[in-house]
Amino acid sequence: SLAALSLLILSGWEAPGPFPSKFWNALAAFAILGIVCDSFSSRLPFAKVSTSVGFIPLIASVPLFRHPWPMLVAGVTALVVESLVRHKPAVRVWFNTAQYMLATGLGALVYVSLGGVVSSDVFDFALIPFAALVFTFFIVNQGSVALAVSISSDVSLGEAWDRIGKDTIATDALSSTLAILLVFLYAKLQLLGIAILIFPLFLVRQLYQMNQQLQEELEEKLELMVKAMEARDPYTSGHSRRVSEYALAIARELRLPARDLDGIKRAALLHDVGKIYEEFAPLLRKEGKLTAEEMMTMRTHVTRSAQLVATATRLRGDVEAMIRHHHENFDGSGYPEGLAGEDIPMGARIIMVADTIDAMTTDRPYRRAMSLARAVEELEKYAGRQFDPDLVKLVAKSGSIRRLLGLDRRIHESGADPSRPARPAWAQRIAH
Repeated sequence: SLAALSLLILSGWEAPGPFPSKFWNALAAFAILGIVCDSFSSRLPFAKVSTSVGFIPLIASVPLFRHPWPMLVAGVTALVVESLVRHKPAVRVWFNTAQYMLATGLGALVYVSLGGVVSSDVFDFALIPFAALVFTFFIVNQGSVALAVSISSDVSLGEAWDRIGKDTIATDALSSTLAILLVFLYAKLQLLGIAILIFPLFLVRQLYQMNQQLQEELEEKLELMVKAMEARDPYTSGHSRRVSEYALAIARELRLPARDLDGIKRAALLHDVGKIYEEFAPLLRKEGKLTAEEMMTMRTHVTRSAQLVATATRLRGDVEAMIRHHHENFDGSGYPEGLAGEDIPMGARIIMVADTIDAMTTDRPYRRAMSLARAVEELEKYAGRQFDPDLVKLVAKSGSIRRLLGLDRRIHESGADPSRPARPAWAQRIAH
């Protein structure tokens, strides 16, 4: 990457001339503006990376300064922020500096090749070159970060790309228009133009911050709902999170589109959240079999869960449907609507299998935990009736499910006998 970066610099380098102090002052002003904007960043909850409006001065520098000077602005910005503000390890500093410079440099080459005008004194805006500049910058910038996240977090590149970009793409696109305004103001007013734009940049930064806070508040509410529900039944403590992990592992092995994975994970985490309602409390604590009337009441938890989740606008639609239908049997004998086969949302079919795996491989008041091998036998027994047979085949050979279970340690700690046959009540509790 350093070699490619060097070639990029050399390919566009022009012999430096006697630049006036105005030029150096402008470069310094853009670098300082970039440092200030990039220092106030927001953290993306999934990827553990930060996003900011620091890209606006970098993009704006391309129509104002000839290549490779915008790369210098990008390099100084990233180097100062990553090393002196965020105190990142050396490898992170070099990576982020290199990818910022690469994104800016490639964007500049694309901008010029499409006829974009470079001038610090005349505002000559052309939509296509500028749009190509913005597109190239974000592709290289987010692609580099997604690759790093994919490697460090053991997720697919597509999943990392989707989760990094989807929550900020709208604000990034909107914010990039401020780069046009910055170019205009600098061409007309020089350094005064930069000062005028500081307040709008602050407002955009606040927009990023509000978006982050909304995401964090939603996550916190979901966590509280799950914890409150599981507090009613000590035997299911941690159940929802484990189901979420199993469901995500299955979805990844199916190579589902990255945009679907987050929804499946959320739906699995909240699949039983409706049990937080008071009418389910005595049923969850009951140690014996449920009566027919009690089972009918318990079955309503899927509808109550879906209704509760739908109060969050972001979870309406696919996530709501997965929760509502995660007890639909593959042969159409399930509830609440008796859907069958492909009519059942894939996420709901995955949650059904993941829910059953955790129910069978953990201790319950009515039986001891099964071994994974025994649990797979039960899944295979009901494949095509209760479970999607393709998912059962996948789980039977899934190494990721075995790793997530940590089965040997858990069985040893609980004293469960893996060979002990399950009592008939397990199917009743899993199905209801």
